[in-house]
Amino acid sequence: ALEVISKWDVARFREDLEGLLEKEKSQKVAARCRGLLGLGAEGTGQNGGTGTAEGSGAAGPGTAEELAASLLKGGKKRRVQWLFDTAFLPVKKKDGSQASEELLAALLVGCQECSGENPAQALALLKDELEPCSLEAFACQVWDRWMEQGAPAKQKWILSFVSAFGGREAVSRMKHQISQWPQNARGAIACDAVYALALSPEPEGLLIVDSISRKFKFKQVKAAAGKALLEAAKKRNLTPEELADRIVPDLGFGEDMSQTFDYGPRHFTVYLSPSLELEIQDQNGKRLKSLPAPGKNDDPEKAQEASARFKALKKQMKAVVSTQKLRLEQALSINRKWQVSDWEKLFVKNPVMHQFAISLIWGIYQEDQLLETFRYMEDGSFNTMDEEEYELPSEGTIGLVHPIELKEEELSAWKQQLEDYEVEQSIEQLKRPAFSVTPEEKGQKRMERFGGRMVMDLSLFGKLQSMGWYRGSVQDGGGFYEFYREDGKISVNLTFSGSFVSGEGEMVTVYDAVFYRTGTVRRGSYIYDRPKDEDTLSLDEVNPRYFSEIVYQLQKATASGTELNHNWKNEQF
Repeated sequence: ALEVISKWDVARFREDLEGLLEKEKSQKVAARCRGLLGLGAEGTGQNGGTGTAEGSGAAGPGTAEELAASLLKGGKKRRVQWLFDTAFLPVKKKDGSQASEELLAALLVGCQECSGENPAQALALLKDELEPCSLEAFACQVWDRWMEQGAPAKQKWILSFVSAFGGREAVSRMKHQISQWPQNARGAIACDAVYALALSPEPEGLLIVDSISRKFKFKQVKAAAGKALLEAAKKRNLTPEELADRIVPDLGFGEDMSQTFDYGPRHFTVYLSPSLELEIQDQNGKRLKSLPAPGKNDDPEKAQEASARFKALKKQMKAVVSTQKLRLEQALSINRKWQVSDWEKLFVKNPVMHQFAISLIWGIYQEDQLLETFRYMEDGSFNTMDEEEYELPSEGTIGLVHPIELKEEELSAWKQQLEDYEVEQSIEQLKRPAFSVTPEEKGQKRMERFGGRMVMDLSLFGKLQSMGWYRGSVQDGGGFYEFYREDGKISVNLTFSGSFVSGEGEMVTVYDAVFYRTGTVRRGSYIYDRPKDEDTLSLDEVNPRYFSEIVYQLQKATASGTELNHNWKNEQF
């Protein structure tokens, strides 16, 4: 990346270079940074070679052609020549002329040298020469040729190139492959694709990474997504959850929850309903089941563009609603809270999240203590469970109320209000079962409520994994005997009679579950480690909301079991 920067625009990356110089341990890299910044060996401001005496930046190539020539020096074009063995479709420049092969090769070579950096930023001088749609088509052709070669890992830099320059189509292709590669023992390349996707200028890129970080069958890829999201958040001085809040798209909807699709002589208005469905009306206010196909009397260009935009909206809508439902479920489970101002930005200003928020019951918290509950109304006002007007405080935090926090009369009052207004909740909240530690369980470290339940192994695996649980370590013979999940500082370990990784379609017996401090159990193939007594919590030490959520998950996972193994304690090893 330093080589690319050195060839054209040091001034643009000056702040990044200064930050790198402060923490860089490699003397070679640090010296290169000082040189680019125009500093002497000790940072005295003397010319270090490629920088200017004033430290204002290196005197690199000033045009795209000069940068391309510089990048291809030393026969570097040979690195990417295999891509050009078959001619590409013509790539247009913004002035209408055809881009040269050298310009395209330089873009590819430059991307190779942008290890860990965003190619769209580092190679902006070249990118800005090219017509965007034409560049996107070229990037997708590069993807196709790499895939035809079997997607070799030695050329994995193509992932960053395609993500940076391939637009929405490339994002869609990468998303599909990320789901396919791990199933074919290519988890590592799937992880690389996740990191690359986080660099995409398309909003969908980070949204997909966020979604994978929350729910994905393969732990290796899920962990990579979490790391990619963390890195992206750090660059913006945010937490991953704060970043996830900010990248929620409005999908083109305005404050009135609508957007217009123009066909020329006629137009259609699409509304986002409180139930998060798309409702369509023509210009006369007539409701339609779907957006009509362009007709012969429509403006061809406008109608085709509007039709394509609507198809993209439906696809995006499905993905966004799915991800945000999962985020809200997790927020409810782990008791996530927002500062009042941040809550308003996300749930009042964003049309999509507004429609989620109006169906839910919220609480004002102070030091994890629930003070008041309120509801956000469709008209933008707030009210209490007694249907009195409510004003948000300027301080405090807001979170989703869990039924376990409410008195029976409070829960009933809120349920009745939603029923009176015919409001269907966007996630299961008030009707969510609540479970507390029983008097017999207090002081105990093992939760045995589900001990002895016999369920089909494939059913147990599927339900637990869909809720964010992972298989424990695979042991001798290819079997495993645990499931676990990690949520911040606390984790849960569930033991059972064991099965093979792929499952055998046989009955297994559920044993018990313990809560333990995250990071105290080693995981991995043929690693024999379990929660130690000193690292486990008594059941009454576990946060009541979290305890309730884990019991609820295990209840759902074992619901199909109708038989009991009364001898399970003697069988447990």
